[in-house]
Amino acid sequence: MNNKNVKKEMHRVKLGIYIAALITAAGVFAIMTYLQRVSLSDFEKREIYVASTDIPEGVVIDHDNYTDYLTIKSVDAGCVPEIVFDVSILENGVTPSFDIEKGTVLTPTMFSGYDEHLAQMKEPVLAGFKADDLSKVASGVLRAGDIIDIYSGDPVTGEGKLLCGDVYIERGYDGSGNEVSVGDSAMMFNIWLESENVADFYDGLSSGSLYVVRKT
Repeated sequence: MNNKNVKKEMHRVKLGIYIAALITAAGVFAIMTYLQRVSLSDFEKREIYVASTDIPEGVVIDHDNYTDYLTIKSVDAGCVPEIVFDVSILENGVTPSFDIEKGTVLTPTMFSGYDEHLAQMKEPVLAGFKADDLSKVASGVLRAGDIIDIYSGDPVTGEGKLLCGDVYIERGYDGSGNEVSVGDSAMMFNIWLESENVADFYDGLSSGSLYVVRKT
């Protein structure tokens, strides 16, 4: 084999090596890119709870109704706070410490245990009433989560006497007894009262002298 043929053969060998190297490098790059994409996808995405609707301060959320207020969403991990909301805290019910807007990423610090509210009362008693039992609603339609003052009106003078202040409506129900969603008006309500006020409260309902003022 002459020198010319030897050079051609060496050129073909080098070209083959270069092509093989390029194919190998491209394959390695593709594999690394795929693995990195999968790794980043797993790392950057996380399922968390967000508010599926506006949640007013005071409404009670528990295992029976939390799907009305919360939904799971997959978001970038960088947007997730260190401690996220977990439904395990709903065992005894929780209430928002402030109004929460729809789409808000939820954390445990946004809520307080419902037992904490009851702990501030001496002898809490669960009471209920219908909107028709009231002589009037002084500040509009009542809803679950609203804070109200309950007054007893004097049938002679018409003057109102504060019976219970800063009472929040725990649940709201429609005319068929079904719990209504946040923001919807209701016909029947559950509230917590001090036991010392229960007798006067139901006396007022019987006489038709009670009315409420919606505060929030």
